[in-house]
Amino acid sequence: MKKILGILLILVLAGTIVFAAGTKEETGKDVTLSVLWFNDANEDEVFLNTIDDYLQANPHVTLDMQIVAYNEFDQKLKLMISGGNPPDLARITTNTLSVVVDSLEPIDNHVADIEAVKAQFLPSMVAFASNPKGEFIAYPTEATANGMLVNKSAFDKAGIEVDEVSKDWTWSEWESVVKEVVAANPEMKYGLTVDFTPHRFSTLMYQFGGHFLNEDQSNIEFNNPGTIAAIKWFKHVHDAGLVPKSVWLGSENPAELFQAGLVAGHIGGSWNINTYNKNVADFEWKAVRMPKAEINSSVPGGKFIASFKGSKNQEEAFKLMEAFADKTHNEMYSRDTFNIPSRVDAQVSYPSNSDDFEVFLEELKVTPAFTANEWKNTNLSKVTTYIREQIVEVLLGNITAEEAVANVDKKGSTYFK
Repeated sequence: MKKILGILLILVLAGTIVFAAGTKEETGKDVTLSVLWFNDANEDEVFLNTIDDYLQANPHVTLDMQIVAYNEFDQKLKLMISGGNPPDLARITTNTLSVVVDSLEPIDNHVADIEAVKAQFLPSMVAFASNPKGEFIAYPTEATANGMLVNKSAFDKAGIEVDEVSKDWTWSEWESVVKEVVAANPEMKYGLTVDFTPHRFSTLMYQFGGHFLNEDQSNIEFNNPGTIAAIKWFKHVHDAGLVPKSVWLGSENPAELFQAGLVAGHIGGSWNINTYNKNVADFEWKAVRMPKAEINSSVPGGKFIASFKGSKNQEEAFKLMEAFADKTHNEMYSRDTFNIPSRVDAQVSYPSNSDDFEVFLEELKVTPAFTANEWKNTNLSKVTTYIREQIVEVLLGNITAEEAVANVDKKGSTYFK
């Protein structure tokens, strides 16, 4: 751990990191904040580095940090809450938010102007971090987004400046352009690959004006004109050979197809930036804005930091979270974890790929907030596998788009009773 001021002490015992900062001053009563954390990579180290200045300025605060494997995290957190010993702070996902929503301590109770606080963050992240009462229950720390990455070298070979054509292109225009790209690159077979998940399909669905649920989220409403249009378009591009059937109707990995130079573009997630940095060396690639249908839209996701009702040190916990979530610290944390910032005012200078991250951030900024409300609905998660199965049936030609959405509504409504 980097020493900046005073003395930093790190003790690693049974998966617990105790982090104490420097020279004791008369700044307040000694407090040890319990922190439950999981890592995607090295987020615990980046978190500690990011808040080092705060801990140096508040030497009465010590962190007792427990690192838990992601696949064990929700169960560990639920046990701590049910046992009456919730952590003072925890890093949580969008899924975890919905699991422990009733146990989270609202930020509203700890700030003077909650609307001013919420205005600092992306609308989709605010939607995720709001409970059914409208209370703000977690500080967003990093965002994820779906988006399009393209083989720029293939576009260049076709004589097409992808930055220019993608500024405000439609899906119809994309189809004409990508046919030229595939024709100009003999080794290339397809125009686009899309991850085999309802989440990635919903990127297209939202763009075509579709949705999963009714307006008040009380029931499934997959049967709507926008969703039907998206499914029909998806079948069209499969039937036209612009999208490989081997992904949605087989077991082909879409990222591997892109890395092999076999497709001109990939609709995946912002995390693919790291993947392609490590694995793509044979051509130049980049993120571009996705084509527009009825609207432009991505699908949001992210991580958060929160405290809990009944935690022992709420006052100090909320002071630390507020500092960690400010502009300066959010920019540092996003830069060093290689993630999209959660704040609307963040300006991050990444070691590389700043332009790519900016594209994903721009997609998030125009994404309707209701998309987050849909994806945090726990009842929706019960029917997403069936949704994927029904889309596959349409692609196979076994049923129509209209039949698929009707089937989904019939089955999905049983989970909303």
